[in-house]
Amino acid sequence: MAKSRIRLFNQFRAGRKDASAEATTIAKDRTQLFNQLTLLFLALVPIVLICYLLVFLYPTGPFNPFRPIALEAAMTPPPTWTLAPTRTPTATRRPTNTPANTFTPTPIPTATETAVPVPTTSGGRKGTPLPTATPAKPKPTEPGGTPVPTPSEFNYTAEVIYERAQLYGTNWAGIAGLVFGLDLKHQPNIDVHAWGDAPLGPQGQTLPSGTAVQYGPSGWEFTLDDKPAFGKWYVQLIDSDGSALSPVVEIKMEGDPLANLAYVIFTQNH
Repeated sequence: MAKSRIRLFNQFRAGRKDASAEATTIAKDRTQLFNQLTLLFLALVPIVLICYLLVFLYPTGPFNPFRPIALEAAMTPPPTWTLAPTRTPTATRRPTNTPANTFTPTPIPTATETAVPVPTTSGGRKGTPLPTATPAKPKPTEPGGTPVPTPSEFNYTAEVIYERAQLYGTNWAGIAGLVFGLDLKHQPNIDVHAWGDAPLGPQGQTLPSGTAVQYGPSGWEFTLDDKPAFGKWYVQLIDSDGSALSPVVEIKMEGDPLANLAYVIFTQNH
Protein backbone atom coordinates (compact mmCIF):
# COMPACT_ATOMS: atom_id res chain seq x y z
CA MET A 1 0.00 0.00 0.00
CA ALA A 2 2.85 2.35 0.85
CA LYS A 3 4.61 1.61 -2.40
CA SER A 4 1.47 2.38 -4.30
CA ARG A 5 1.21 5.74 -2.59
CA ILE A 6 4.85 6.56 -3.33
CA ARG A 7 4.36 5.63 -7.00
CA LEU A 8 1.30 7.86 -7.30
CA PHE A 9 3.16 10.75 -5.62
CA ASN A 10 6.09 10.39 -8.00
CA GLN A 11 3.75 10.36 -11.00
CA PHE A 12 2.03 13.48 -9.74
CA ARG A 13 5.38 15.28 -9.30
CA ALA A 14 6.50 14.22 -12.78
CA GLY A 15 3.25 15.54 -14.27
CA ARG A 16 3.70 18.84 -12.49
CA LYS A 17 7.28 19.18 -13.84
CA ASP A 18 6.12 18.49 -17.39
CA ALA A 19 3.37 21.09 -17.13
CA SER A 20 5.79 23.60 -15.66
CA ALA A 21 8.31 22.96 -18.47
CA GLU A 22 5.60 23.36 -21.11
CA ALA A 23 4.44 26.66 -19.60
CA THR A 24 8.03 27.89 -19.49
CA THR A 25 8.47 27.01 -23.19
CA ILE A 26 5.28 28.86 -24.15
CA ALA A 27 6.29 31.94 -22.18
CA LYS A 28 9.73 31.93 -23.79
CA ASP A 29 8.21 31.68 -27.26
CA ARG A 30 5.90 34.62 -26.53
CA THR A 31 8.81 36.68 -25.23
CA GLN A 32 10.78 36.03 -28.42
CA LEU A 33 7.77 36.99 -30.54
CA PHE A 34 7.33 40.29 -28.69
CA ASN A 35 11.04 41.01 -28.97
CA GLN A 36 10.89 40.45 -32.73
CA LEU A 37 7.87 42.72 -33.10
CA THR A 38 9.63 45.41 -31.05
CA LEU A 39 12.68 45.25 -33.30
CA LEU A 40 10.45 45.46 -36.37
CA PHE A 41 8.71 48.60 -35.10
CA LEU A 42 12.04 50.16 -34.14
CA ALA A 43 13.28 49.53 -37.68
CA LEU A 44 10.15 51.08 -39.22
CA VAL A 45 10.29 54.28 -37.14
CA PRO A 46 13.24 55.91 -39.01
CA ILE A 47 11.75 54.86 -42.35
CA VAL A 48 8.48 56.59 -41.48
CA LEU A 49 10.33 59.67 -40.26
CA ILE A 50 12.31 59.84 -43.51
CA CYS A 51 9.08 59.58 -45.54
CA TYR A 52 7.47 62.42 -43.57
CA LEU A 53 10.60 64.54 -44.04
CA LEU A 54 10.55 63.96 -47.81
CA VAL A 55 6.85 64.84 -47.99
CA PHE A 56 7.53 68.02 -46.01
CA LEU A 57 10.46 69.07 -48.22
CA TYR A 58 8.96 67.98 -51.55
CA PRO A 59 5.16 68.08 -51.23
CA THR A 60 4.69 67.64 -55.00
CA GLY A 61 6.88 64.53 -55.20
CA PRO A 62 5.52 61.22 -56.53
CA PHE A 63 5.76 59.59 -53.11
CA ASN A 64 3.15 61.97 -51.64
CA PRO A 65 -0.31 60.39 -52.13
CA PHE A 66 -2.01 63.71 -51.27
CA ARG A 67 -0.09 66.19 -53.43
CA PRO A 68 -1.31 69.83 -53.19
CA ILE A 69 -3.37 71.22 -56.06
CA ALA A 70 -1.94 74.26 -57.80
CA LEU A 71 -4.24 77.19 -57.07
CA GLU A 72 -2.24 79.94 -58.78
CA ALA A 73 -4.93 80.70 -61.37
CA ALA A 74 -7.78 80.50 -58.83
CA MET A 75 -6.05 82.63 -56.17
CA THR A 76 -4.79 85.35 -58.52
CA PRO A 77 -7.35 88.18 -58.65
CA PRO A 78 -8.40 89.14 -62.17
CA PRO A 79 -6.99 92.39 -63.47
CA THR A 80 -9.07 95.49 -63.24
CA TRP A 81 -8.83 98.11 -65.93
CA THR A 82 -9.54 101.77 -65.35
CA LEU A 83 -10.40 103.72 -68.44
CA ALA A 84 -8.73 107.09 -68.77
CA PRO A 85 -10.95 110.03 -69.75
CA THR A 86 -9.18 110.25 -73.10
CA ARG A 87 -7.28 107.64 -75.09
CA THR A 88 -4.76 108.08 -77.84
CA PRO A 89 -5.47 105.48 -80.54
CA THR A 90 -2.36 103.64 -81.68
CA ALA A 91 -3.80 101.51 -84.44
CA THR A 92 -6.16 103.94 -86.15
CA ARG A 93 -5.76 105.88 -89.32
CA ARG A 94 -4.58 109.43 -88.93
CA PRO A 95 -7.58 111.80 -88.97
CA THR A 96 -7.69 114.49 -91.57
CA ASN A 97 -8.43 118.06 -90.66
CA THR A 98 -11.41 119.14 -92.76
CA PRO A 99 -12.68 122.66 -92.18
CA ALA A 100 -16.25 122.53 -90.95
CA ASN A 101 -16.96 126.22 -90.49
CA THR A 102 -15.87 129.13 -92.67
CA PHE A 103 -15.90 132.80 -91.91
CA THR A 104 -17.04 135.41 -94.43
CA PRO A 105 -14.96 138.58 -94.19
CA THR A 106 -16.86 141.85 -94.42
CA PRO A 107 -15.67 145.44 -94.97
CA ILE A 108 -15.41 147.47 -91.81
CA PRO A 109 -15.02 151.30 -91.52
CA THR A 110 -11.33 151.42 -90.76
CA ALA A 111 -8.18 152.03 -92.72
CA THR A 112 -6.01 149.72 -90.59
CA GLU A 113 -5.16 146.42 -92.20
CA THR A 114 -5.49 143.29 -90.12
CA ALA A 115 -5.05 139.60 -90.80
CA VAL A 116 -8.03 138.60 -88.66
CA PRO A 117 -11.21 137.68 -90.58
CA VAL A 118 -14.20 139.72 -89.42
CA PRO A 119 -17.64 138.10 -89.45
CA THR A 120 -20.59 139.91 -91.08
CA THR A 121 -22.47 142.29 -88.80
CA SER A 122 -25.87 143.71 -89.59
CA GLY A 123 -26.57 147.40 -89.44
CA GLY A 124 -22.98 148.52 -90.03
CA ARG A 125 -21.74 150.70 -92.82
CA LYS A 126 -19.75 149.43 -95.72
CA GLY A 127 -16.20 150.57 -95.93
CA THR A 128 -13.05 149.55 -97.72
CA PRO A 129 -12.51 145.77 -97.72
CA LEU A 130 -9.47 144.75 -95.71
CA PRO A 131 -7.05 141.96 -96.66
CA THR A 132 -7.52 138.75 -94.74
CA ALA A 133 -5.10 135.92 -94.03
CA THR A 134 -6.11 132.49 -95.22
CA PRO A 135 -5.12 129.73 -92.74
CA ALA A 136 -2.93 127.00 -94.23
CA LYS A 137 -4.74 124.17 -92.42
CA PRO A 138 -8.14 125.28 -91.09
CA LYS A 139 -9.55 123.22 -88.27
CA PRO A 140 -13.22 122.71 -87.46
CA THR A 141 -14.37 124.40 -84.31
CA GLU A 142 -17.37 124.30 -82.04
CA PRO A 143 -19.41 127.48 -81.32
CA GLY A 144 -17.19 128.14 -78.30
CA GLY A 145 -14.02 127.91 -80.36
CA THR A 146 -12.96 124.37 -79.20
CA PRO A 147 -11.44 122.25 -82.02
CA VAL A 148 -13.61 119.27 -82.98
CA PRO A 149 -11.73 116.00 -83.73
CA THR A 150 -12.62 114.36 -86.99
CA PRO A 151 -14.30 110.98 -86.37
CA SER A 152 -12.41 107.85 -87.36
CA GLU A 153 -13.34 105.99 -90.51
CA PHE A 154 -14.39 103.07 -88.32
CA ASN A 155 -16.89 102.93 -85.49
CA TYR A 156 -14.25 101.63 -83.05
CA THR A 157 -10.65 102.52 -82.35
CA ALA A 158 -8.15 100.17 -80.69
CA GLU A 159 -5.31 100.27 -78.20
CA VAL A 160 -2.85 97.38 -77.63
CA ILE A 161 -1.05 96.72 -74.34
CA TYR A 162 1.59 93.96 -74.03
CA GLU A 163 1.95 92.56 -70.53
CA ARG A 164 2.46 89.40 -68.48
CA ALA A 165 -0.66 87.24 -68.27
CA GLN A 166 -1.72 87.56 -64.64
CA LEU A 167 -4.32 84.79 -64.88
CA TYR A 168 -2.06 82.13 -66.42
CA GLY A 169 1.51 83.09 -65.58
CA THR A 170 4.38 82.77 -68.06
CA ASN A 171 3.45 79.31 -69.40
CA TRP A 172 0.80 80.71 -71.74
CA ALA A 173 0.38 83.09 -74.68
CA GLY A 174 -2.74 84.70 -76.09
CA ILE A 175 -4.73 87.72 -77.21
CA ALA A 176 -7.55 89.14 -75.06
CA GLY A 177 -9.36 92.37 -74.45
CA LEU A 178 -12.55 94.37 -73.90
CA VAL A 179 -15.09 96.30 -75.98
CA PHE A 180 -16.55 99.63 -74.77
CA GLY A 181 -19.35 101.76 -76.19
CA LEU A 182 -19.73 105.52 -76.50
CA ASP A 183 -20.71 105.72 -72.83
CA LEU A 184 -17.58 103.73 -71.87
CA LYS A 185 -19.74 100.82 -70.76
CA HIS A 186 -19.01 97.21 -71.65
CA GLN A 187 -20.48 95.96 -74.94
CA PRO A 188 -20.92 92.18 -75.11
CA ASN A 189 -21.97 90.24 -78.25
CA ILE A 190 -19.67 92.18 -80.61
CA ASP A 191 -17.90 89.73 -82.97
CA VAL A 192 -14.10 89.68 -82.65
CA HIS A 193 -12.21 88.09 -85.58
CA ALA A 194 -8.56 87.00 -85.20
CA TRP A 195 -6.25 85.37 -87.76
CA GLY A 196 -2.56 85.01 -88.66
CA ASP A 197 0.09 82.46 -87.71
CA ALA A 198 -0.71 79.12 -86.05
CA PRO A 199 -2.88 78.13 -84.31
CA LEU A 200 -5.39 80.66 -85.75
CA GLY A 201 -4.34 80.31 -89.41
CA PRO A 202 -5.33 82.45 -92.40
CA GLN A 203 -9.06 81.77 -91.93
CA GLY A 204 -8.88 82.62 -88.25
CA GLN A 205 -11.52 82.35 -85.57
CA THR A 206 -14.47 84.52 -84.59
CA LEU A 207 -16.07 84.77 -81.16
CA PRO A 208 -18.34 87.34 -79.49
CA SER A 209 -17.25 89.67 -76.75
CA GLY A 210 -18.44 88.68 -73.30
CA THR A 211 -17.21 85.07 -73.56
CA ALA A 212 -14.21 85.67 -71.25
CA VAL A 213 -15.76 87.39 -68.25
CA GLN A 214 -12.55 86.97 -66.23
CA TYR A 215 -11.43 90.17 -67.98
CA GLY A 216 -14.78 91.95 -67.64
CA PRO A 217 -18.39 91.76 -68.90
CA SER A 218 -17.22 92.36 -72.49
CA GLY A 219 -14.07 90.23 -72.26
CA TRP A 220 -12.84 87.96 -75.05
CA GLU A 221 -9.78 85.71 -75.41
CA PHE A 222 -7.82 83.72 -78.02
CA THR A 223 -5.25 81.19 -76.73
CA LEU A 224 -2.12 80.95 -78.90
CA ASP A 225 0.16 78.53 -77.00
CA ASP A 226 0.99 77.02 -73.60
CA LYS A 227 4.28 78.93 -73.58
CA PRO A 228 5.51 82.35 -74.79
CA ALA A 229 4.80 82.49 -78.52
CA PHE A 230 6.58 83.79 -81.61
CA GLY A 231 4.58 85.11 -84.56
CA LYS A 232 2.25 87.72 -85.97
CA TRP A 233 -1.54 87.86 -85.71
CA TYR A 234 -4.33 90.30 -86.53
CA VAL A 235 -7.54 91.27 -84.68
CA GLN A 236 -10.59 93.21 -85.90
CA LEU A 237 -14.17 93.89 -84.83
CA ILE A 238 -16.79 92.91 -87.41
CA ASP A 239 -20.57 93.04 -87.61
CA SER A 240 -22.95 90.18 -88.36
CA ASP A 241 -22.39 90.65 -92.11
CA GLY A 242 -18.61 90.50 -91.78
CA SER A 243 -18.14 94.23 -92.38
CA ALA A 244 -15.27 95.89 -90.49
CA LEU A 245 -16.20 97.89 -87.40
CA SER A 246 -12.60 98.69 -86.45
CA PRO A 247 -9.21 98.91 -88.12
CA VAL A 248 -7.05 95.78 -88.30
CA VAL A 249 -4.86 95.57 -85.21
CA GLU A 250 -1.48 93.86 -85.70
CA ILE A 251 -0.20 91.68 -82.86
CA LYS A 252 3.47 90.71 -82.83
CA MET A 253 5.05 88.45 -80.19
CA GLU A 254 8.72 87.52 -79.81
CA GLY A 255 8.63 84.91 -77.03
CA ASP A 256 8.87 87.37 -74.16
CA PRO A 257 7.36 85.78 -71.01
CA LEU A 258 6.72 89.27 -69.60
CA ALA A 259 4.71 90.22 -72.72
CA ASN A 260 2.83 86.99 -73.39
CA LEU A 261 -0.59 88.69 -73.35
CA ALA A 262 -1.63 91.18 -76.04
CA TYR A 263 -4.43 93.13 -74.38
CA VAL A 264 -6.57 94.97 -76.97
CA ILE A 265 -9.16 97.57 -75.89
CA PHE A 266 -11.75 98.58 -78.50
CA THR A 267 -13.59 101.85 -77.85
CA GLN A 268 -16.53 103.16 -79.89
CA ASN A 269 -16.05 106.71 -81.14
CA HIS A 270 -19.23 107.34 -83.19
